[in-house]
Amino acid sequence: MFAVRKTVIAASCLMMLAGGAYAASDWLKGSADEKMKTLAEIQPGLGTVMIEYSGRYTNMYYAAKGGNWGLADYMLKEAREIQEVGETTRPGRAASLKAFEQAYLDPLEKTIKAKDFKAFRTAFNRGIEGCNGCHASNGFPFIKYQLPKAPFTPLSVKPCRCRIERRGGSPHVIVRPVLACADMRMRAPAGDG
Repeated sequence: MFAVRKTVIAASCLMMLAGGAYAASDWLKGSADEKMKTLAEIQPGLGTVMIEYSGRYTNMYYAAKGGNWGLADYMLKEAREIQEVGETTRPGRAASLKAFEQAYLDPLEKTIKAKDFKAFRTAFNRGIEGCNGCHASNGFPFIKYQLPKAPFTPLSVKPCRCRIERRGGSPHVIVRPVLACADMRMRAPAGDG
């Protein structure tokens, strides 16, 4: 018992020393304002944010097309969240991003809630026009989103025939029958045995 306590104390001391050495490293120097400026400069620009945004937008389309309205709604929610990162890290672009959200994402949300793919496709295409128009009006006419031929991530966009039940406040996915969501299980690529 004494040996364990001695080891824990020694490990704690080493971690504190290492932490102090890390904190003393000189990558973040200067006054509080200079440190804040340094941290602000390493935040992702809109180019980085838009890579994730376009992936969410694309996956939202394919989920809606496949009738997986829960996934479409989730992708829209995630697109809004990554947009908030852009609004925070690039406040000069926040007004344009908010205007885009109101003009294009809000109508998409309504079509998702209505589970109306025809209306969704129309709103989605208007969103593409708005997106590309925003790029052009901000000096980036060469950046044009176009819908890829498939979703970005290896997701099944088919609706799952499962039910979510809440037990003790936590969601549990109940699949009946068990094979109803077989298309959502991970599969090895062809040729991997």
